[in-house]
Amino acid sequence: MTSKERVDGLSRPINIEEVCARLANFRSPEAAAAVSELRTRPDDVYISTYSKSGTTWMQQIVHQLRSECSTDFEEISCVVPWLESAVDMNIDPHADQPYRFRSFKCHLLYKDLPKGGRYITVFRDPVNVLSSFYRFFEGWWFEQGSISIDEFAATLYMQGSAAGRHWDHLVDWWHRIDSEDTLVLCYEDMLLAPDKAVEVVADFLELNISDATLQCAVQNCSREYMLNNSHQFDEHVLRAIRDPVWGLPPGGASGKVASKAKASAMPSEETRRALDNIWQETVGQSLGFNSYSALRGALPNVLGVVRE
Repeated sequence: MTSKERVDGLSRPINIEEVCARLANFRSPEAAAAVSELRTRPDDVYISTYSKSGTTWMQQIVHQLRSECSTDFEEISCVVPWLESAVDMNIDPHADQPYRFRSFKCHLLYKDLPKGGRYITVFRDPVNVLSSFYRFFEGWWFEQGSISIDEFAATLYMQGSAAGRHWDHLVDWWHRIDSEDTLVLCYEDMLLAPDKAVEVVADFLELNISDATLQCAVQNCSREYMLNNSHQFDEHVLRAIRDPVWGLPPGGASGKVASKAKASAMPSEETRRALDNIWQETVGQSLGFNSYSALRGALPNVLGVVRE
């Protein structure tokens, strides 16, 4: 037996090999095919980030702005569908959406997305992405305490998940920073100026909204609001449908909106060196930045924050 107590034939893995084996069936071929089949409309918005880089937060920002602050949804991906997994959630990605424009969540490179729409991406420090990614998987995709963050990093994060490799996303999207149809933000900047982030997204989307609507959107996109309504941001709709396919028991301790007070697992120095080596081989060689801090410092500072 490769996992702990089984529930109705379902189990949560306790080793990284089983996690990777099950991830091979993360989405159906029909769901994956929908990406290439989608016909883009000029006002479509694709929120395409690497995993754990503020995707859910940006989904909420875009939806609050386009819907004039509607919170009438079961889970955010029901109204801003995850393009690569929409079909597996019984959502037709080709259909109209009942708001000003269609919007999709994605974890895709720009080169793999339908062209002709508008695009938002968010950069984040790879070390912090790793920590958040590990925390998100622990208790959902594997039993708590059964896999170390270093093992997770070496086998899943560094080699690439269903979303590919983080460094490849940074390189691919960096080339879009001067494109009028693309907004590139830093997660760390958004943390420093969350209110301004909402305003900048509204300007990028060319939305003529009232000050009252803008302030409502700011409130509904705050960490406090999203923590207090975390069930709307936890992928429970996708999990209910796909957990049985993945062989996972229902429930789990994972969540998307983390409290500041929650401790994060941090990688060892050896893992940090390995992450830096990958950085130098990818981002460093392609873009000339020797660290995430250097890349962030070169990115247009549209939020006007002090970058230390």
